[in-house]
Amino acid sequence: MTIDDAGRRPGPKTLAEIAAATGFSRTTVRFVVAGEAERHRIKAETRARIEAYVADHGLVVDHTARSLRTRRSEAIGLVVPDLANPFFARLTAELEERCRASGRVLLTASSHEDPEREGRAVTGLIERGVDGLVVAPCRPPAAFRGLRREGRPALVMVDRAYPASPWPTVVSDNEASAFRLTRRLIEIVRGPVEFFCACPALPSIAARLAGYRAAARVAGVAPAVLTTDRDEVEAGARLIAARLATGGLPRAVMCSSLMMLEGVLGEVAHRFKRVPADLVVGTFDHHPLLEALPIRILSVRQDEAGIAERAFACLIAQIDGGRREAIGHVVEGRLVERGGAA
Repeated sequence: MTIDDAGRRPGPKTLAEIAAATGFSRTTVRFVVAGEAERHRIKAETRARIEAYVADHGLVVDHTARSLRTRRSEAIGLVVPDLANPFFARLTAELEERCRASGRVLLTASSHEDPEREGRAVTGLIERGVDGLVVAPCRPPAAFRGLRREGRPALVMVDRAYPASPWPTVVSDNEASAFRLTRRLIEIVRGPVEFFCACPALPSIAARLAGYRAAARVAGVAPAVLTTDRDEVEAGARLIAARLATGGLPRAVMCSSLMMLEGVLGEVAHRFKRVPADLVVGTFDHHPLLEALPIRILSVRQDEAGIAERAFACLIAQIDGGRREAIGHVVEGRLVERGGAA
């Protein structure tokens, strides 16, 4: 980096300033900094001189001018239920990395499972001119009907596959992974598994519930499901408290989310002064603290990178003029076992 006479580093240069300093046209400079030198058959020595100048001085991009020229904001909107949720936090990070690598910015918002709040978030992002939206919806597809009009941003749904959705959708293999998890838990305890389930009407949770019931049926054990309409720690604690009021602690429990797991284990530890060492637990998603629990615990880890990659590809295809097709993409999760015999 060069230093001026006052000992200061000069600021980044515009395309016009780089062109004037290197003696090449603005078009040539633009192709080089955009990584399109080979495509436009620009000489290697020309490319090297421009890249050296940019490396030495930096480059400032007039995003407003570029947006006016291309009619794109280079911004993507993301709406998820809760950015603090470990799964959605990692999904956000993966999408942000893909936006950064393609010269875009990711704008995020949380719905907190509130349809009105989700609607305001979507409207706000559209008003800010995003080129596309990735949404983990808490509303049915009909609520997004207005986005099908020409000129509306590209749209991809993630995590929740509502029936008859007209939008591209990318989800985990919730039903199949729940089947694998339940079958393995039944094998370990040689008996029934009780499922503590939040928000069973959501498509992803309904699929997990279907997988659980199918595995119980195949194993010839009776399903036992306790449900709540709130996916929160307190709801999990209330469910297990109600269960303990009618009998002893189950041999194996399965929780539909990490929030439910936290509530269930917290209440168990409170009642018994510790979590019994022989309790076997199953859950979904991943958190590093699962590795530290002194019990046998199995979880289905969703592939956030795979989901982000598929969703981003679908979105960019629409932005670049491709058809918006109601294709459902399913990304396989991975069953992880901790504690006990392998």
